[in-house]
Amino acid sequence: MSDPPDFVSPPDFVSPADIDDADDILFHHPPRTVTRWRCACGEDYPCSEVRFALIVKGLTPREEHR
Repeated sequence: MSDPPDFVSPPDFVSPADIDDADDILFHHPPRTVTRWRCACGEDYPCSEVRFALIVKGLTPREEHR
C-alpha cells in the first residue's frame, strides 16, 4: 500500500532523532509579532535625518530651541 499523495516521507539521511529535535526547535522558537516604528519618509524611525536633527537640537542651548 502506498502513502497518500500529500504525504512526503523524510529523506533517508534524516533520523527519527532529527525529526524529534526539529519538533522541539519549532516548539521553542515560535514566530513573534514585532512592532517597529516607521518614519513618515518610510525608513525605520529614527531615520538619518531625524538622528541629525536630534543631534543638532542636543547641541543647541535651551533658549534657542523653538
